[in-house]
Amino acid sequence: MSSIMSGKKAILEMLKAEGVEYIFGNPGTSEGPFIDMLGEYPEFKYIMALQESVAIGMGESYARSTNKPSFVSLHVDSGLANGIALMLDALNTGTPMVITSANYDARKINEDKTDLAELVRPVTKWAVELNLPDQIPSVLRRAFNEANSHPKGPVYVGFTANALEGIADMNILPSTKTYDLVSPDPKAIEEAAKLIKQAENPLLMVGDRVSDDDALDEAVQLSELVGFTVYQSRGAEVSFPSTHPQYMGVHSLRNKNHREDLKEYDLVLTVGMETFEELFYWGDVILDQNTKLIHIDPVYD
Repeated sequence: MSSIMSGKKAILEMLKAEGVEYIFGNPGTSEGPFIDMLGEYPEFKYIMALQESVAIGMGESYARSTNKPSFVSLHVDSGLANGIALMLDALNTGTPMVITSANYDARKINEDKTDLAELVRPVTKWAVELNLPDQIPSVLRRAFNEANSHPKGPVYVGFTANALEGIADMNILPSTKTYDLVSPDPKAIEEAAKLIKQAENPLLMVGDRVSDDDALDEAVQLSELVGFTVYQSRGAEVSFPSTHPQYMGVHSLRNKNHREDLKEYDLVLTVGMETFEELFYWGDVILDQNTKLIHIDPVYD
């Protein structure tokens, strides 16, 4: 059932439909129309930060601890720019977040109006700015779906003053649950199983997405069945029990001993991670020429 309402009201109605409880933010003048209406929605708890990166950090922590998208409202221009560093962190760790800010009147295109979506595009999964109020419900539905489907990450939605203050006929419906798991190729499973069975000294390396997809038990079962030595890649999650006798800690190519240790394994299985992703360049060939590599990851890159 559609209803006529303003864009700013549509945002709050959509957040209610999505089950949002907390809004993390650092507001400014352009967000005034949205902030002014919060008094009419006591179900929302607004957590104000004194700087935008802190708001992003709180939103990131909340999303990772609850495993559902957080909602963050930032200020225009430099305010949004202040959040970029931790938006990049959220992108790298696959943290589902919906980040918004308001912008000036769309008619100020000849003056100082910044393209906010373009500003944050390199550090988000999806970024868009809206000029019309009736764009808001469908775009927010997509935003929550984009944030919480593989590869998970932060998305950005900007609202011009025209979108916030405009009136339109709106359909307030929540995003639908997304099922984005895919079945691996049976032939690939058969070949991987054959390599694992033939290995004499195999290594299992797990990444954040093992934890994100609740696969710790499966990782432990596989390591114990095969006899894997287990390392974890750098990241934000604990993807293997640190007290397990087969667990050797966090692997880092910056550690010379870790680089040398790789030569001892005849098979390396990496799961839920970008294989050997590192801050520094260690060459394009990391493993010994006789070492087999199997890479399993829900994120195709």
